[in-house]
Amino acid sequence: MILSGQNIRFLIFASMTLASCGPATLSDVRYEGEAQTKKLAAELRMIEGKEDLQRASPKLKKRFNKIAELLVLARKFPKEEMEPSFASEQLFAELARLYEIPGCKELIENAQVDAVQRCR
Repeated sequence: MILSGQNIRFLIFASMTLASCGPATLSDVRYEGEAQTKKLAAELRMIEGKEDLQRASPKLKKRFNKIAELLVLARKFPKEEMEPSFASEQLFAELARLYEIPGCKELIENAQVDAVQRCR
């Protein structure tokens, strides 16, 4: 399955509202989502080329899966409209940067496949 820009934006938005295991409140969910988004953006920021991305793919796959897990958990809370956070904007910028590098788009999308399936 190939991820479109819309799916990527969905994952970024979803990561803003995610939580660790057993969140008690929506505030907990948001806090963990922001933390996971920052970590993923930082990991992507360190990637400079296709070879770096290949080495980082297993770790990124785990991070995307963690975000998906948290998204499923977050569905238990009432939906609230939120503005994108600074961390989610950084994540979007890093993904866009990597998509411009030949071969990286496919590697990122492959790392996201399981996560997207969990969110459905």
